[in-house]
Amino acid sequence: MSSINQNPRAGAIGYATTVFGTRAARIVALLLGFVIIREASLRTSGFENGPIVCPVRLLTGLPCPGCGGTRAMGAICTGDFSSAWNLNPLAFVTCAALIIWAVRSNAINTVIQRVSKLFRSQANAIQITTVVILYVVAWIAAVARFDSGIL
Repeated sequence: MSSINQNPRAGAIGYATTVFGTRAARIVALLLGFVIIREASLRTSGFENGPIVCPVRLLTGLPCPGCGGTRAMGAICTGDFSSAWNLNPLAFVTCAALIIWAVRSNAINTVIQRVSKLFRSQANAIQITTVVILYVVAWIAAVARFDSGIL
Protein backbone atom coordinates (compact mmCIF):
# COMPACT_ATOMS: atom_id res chain seq x y z
CA MET A 1 0.00 0.00 0.00
CA SER A 2 1.40 3.40 -0.91
CA SER A 3 1.92 6.22 1.57
CA ILE A 4 -0.83 8.18 -0.17
CA ASN A 5 -3.54 5.77 0.95
CA GLN A 6 -2.43 5.25 4.53
CA ASN A 7 -4.85 7.89 5.78
CA PRO A 8 -8.01 7.86 3.65
CA ARG A 9 -9.26 11.13 5.19
CA ALA A 10 -6.03 13.00 4.32
CA GLY A 11 -6.42 12.83 0.54
CA ALA A 12 -3.89 15.03 -1.27
CA ILE A 13 -2.83 16.62 2.01
CA GLY A 14 -1.60 13.25 3.22
CA TYR A 15 0.68 13.00 0.20
CA ALA A 16 2.11 16.47 0.79
CA THR A 17 2.69 15.64 4.44
CA THR A 18 4.50 12.46 3.47
CA VAL A 19 6.64 14.13 0.80
CA PHE A 20 7.66 17.02 3.06
CA GLY A 21 7.66 14.94 6.24
CA THR A 22 11.40 15.23 6.81
CA ARG A 23 13.46 18.34 7.43
CA ALA A 24 15.87 17.33 4.66
CA ALA A 25 13.04 17.11 2.11
CA ARG A 26 11.74 20.54 3.11
CA ILE A 27 15.21 22.10 2.88
CA VAL A 28 15.78 20.51 -0.54
CA ALA A 29 12.39 21.86 -1.71
CA LEU A 30 13.28 25.32 -0.37
CA LEU A 31 16.66 25.31 -2.11
CA LEU A 32 15.12 24.06 -5.35
CA GLY A 33 12.53 26.85 -5.20
CA PHE A 34 15.30 29.37 -4.54
CA VAL A 35 17.27 28.22 -7.59
CA ILE A 36 14.17 28.27 -9.83
CA ILE A 37 13.10 31.75 -8.68
CA ARG A 38 16.66 33.06 -9.01
CA GLU A 39 17.04 31.75 -12.54
CA ALA A 40 13.61 33.01 -13.59
CA SER A 41 14.38 36.41 -12.10
CA LEU A 42 17.71 36.65 -13.89
CA ARG A 43 16.17 35.60 -17.23
CA THR A 44 13.26 38.08 -17.02
CA SER A 45 15.13 41.14 -15.74
CA GLY A 46 13.76 40.74 -12.23
CA PHE A 47 10.25 39.78 -13.38
CA GLU A 48 9.85 43.25 -14.91
CA ASN A 49 8.84 41.80 -18.27
CA GLY A 50 5.30 40.58 -18.13
CA PRO A 51 1.67 41.47 -17.55
CA ILE A 52 0.12 42.65 -14.29
CA VAL A 53 -1.61 39.60 -12.84
CA CYS A 54 -2.83 41.02 -9.51
CA PRO A 55 -6.65 40.93 -9.58
CA VAL A 56 -6.94 43.83 -7.10
CA ARG A 57 -4.69 46.02 -9.21
CA LEU A 58 -6.45 45.01 -12.44
CA LEU A 59 -9.90 45.82 -11.00
CA THR A 60 -9.11 48.96 -8.99
CA GLY A 61 -5.85 50.27 -10.39
CA LEU A 62 -4.52 50.29 -6.83
CA PRO A 63 -1.82 48.01 -5.48
CA CYS A 64 -2.68 45.35 -2.91
CA PRO A 65 -0.35 44.42 -0.03
CA GLY A 66 1.09 41.64 -2.18
CA CYS A 67 1.88 43.81 -5.20
CA GLY A 68 5.57 43.74 -5.94
CA GLY A 69 5.95 40.49 -4.02
CA THR A 70 7.04 38.39 -7.00
CA ARG A 71 9.64 40.95 -8.03
CA ALA A 72 10.76 41.30 -4.39
CA MET A 73 11.22 37.53 -4.05
CA GLY A 74 13.25 37.57 -7.26
CA ALA A 75 15.37 40.42 -5.90
CA ILE A 76 15.95 38.54 -2.63
CA CYS A 77 17.02 35.43 -4.53
CA THR A 78 19.50 37.47 -6.57
CA GLY A 79 20.84 39.25 -3.49
CA ASP A 80 19.37 42.70 -4.19
CA PHE A 81 17.88 43.25 -0.73
CA SER A 82 17.40 47.02 -0.97
CA SER A 83 15.32 46.66 -4.15
CA ALA A 84 13.36 43.85 -2.52
CA TRP A 85 12.59 46.07 0.48
CA ASN A 86 11.43 48.89 -1.80
CA LEU A 87 9.28 46.55 -3.88
CA ASN A 88 7.53 44.78 -0.99
CA PRO A 89 8.83 44.39 2.58
CA LEU A 90 6.37 41.52 3.13
CA ALA A 91 8.60 39.36 0.92
CA PHE A 92 11.06 39.17 3.82
CA VAL A 93 8.27 37.87 6.05
CA THR A 94 7.45 35.28 3.40
CA CYS A 95 11.10 34.21 3.20
CA ALA A 96 11.31 33.94 6.99
CA ALA A 97 8.13 31.85 7.06
CA LEU A 98 9.50 29.52 4.37
CA ILE A 99 12.79 29.09 6.23
CA ILE A 100 10.93 28.41 9.48
CA TRP A 101 8.76 25.87 7.65
CA ALA A 102 11.83 24.15 6.20
CA VAL A 103 13.84 24.04 9.41
CA ARG A 104 10.87 23.45 11.73
CA SER A 105 12.76 23.06 15.00
CA ASN A 106 11.02 22.12 18.23
CA ALA A 107 11.62 25.56 19.78
CA ILE A 108 10.05 27.32 16.80
CA ASN A 109 7.13 24.87 16.75
CA THR A 110 6.46 25.53 20.45
CA VAL A 111 6.32 29.30 19.91
CA ILE A 112 4.10 28.96 16.83
CA GLN A 113 1.72 26.61 18.67
CA ARG A 114 1.45 29.01 21.63
CA VAL A 115 0.77 32.03 19.43
CA SER A 116 -1.73 30.05 17.36
CA LYS A 117 -3.51 28.80 20.48
CA LEU A 118 -3.66 32.34 21.90
CA PHE A 119 -5.07 33.72 18.63
CA ARG A 120 -7.64 30.91 18.30
CA SER A 121 -8.76 31.40 21.90
CA GLN A 122 -10.00 34.91 21.07
CA ALA A 123 -13.55 35.62 19.97
CA ASN A 124 -14.19 35.42 16.21
CA ALA A 125 -14.86 39.16 16.10
CA ILE A 126 -11.41 39.87 17.57
CA GLN A 127 -9.76 37.45 15.14
CA ILE A 128 -11.48 39.02 12.15
CA THR A 129 -10.78 42.56 13.37
CA THR A 130 -7.10 41.73 13.86
CA VAL A 131 -6.76 40.30 10.35
CA VAL A 132 -8.66 43.24 8.80
CA ILE A 133 -6.49 45.79 10.65
CA LEU A 134 -3.31 44.03 9.53
CA TYR A 135 -4.58 43.95 5.95
CA VAL A 136 -5.55 47.64 6.00
CA VAL A 137 -2.15 48.65 7.41
CA ALA A 138 -0.41 46.55 4.75
CA TRP A 139 -2.64 48.03 2.03
CA ILE A 140 -1.91 51.61 3.16
CA ALA A 141 1.80 50.80 3.10
CA ALA A 142 1.43 49.33 -0.41
CA VAL A 143 -0.38 52.40 -1.70
CA ALA A 144 2.22 54.68 -0.14
CA ARG A 145 5.06 52.49 -1.45
CA PHE A 146 3.80 52.71 -5.03
CA ASP A 147 3.23 56.47 -4.63
CA SER A 148 -0.16 56.33 -6.27
CA GLY A 149 -1.12 59.81 -5.04
CA ILE A 150 -3.96 58.53 -2.85
CA LEU A 151 -2.21 59.21 0.47
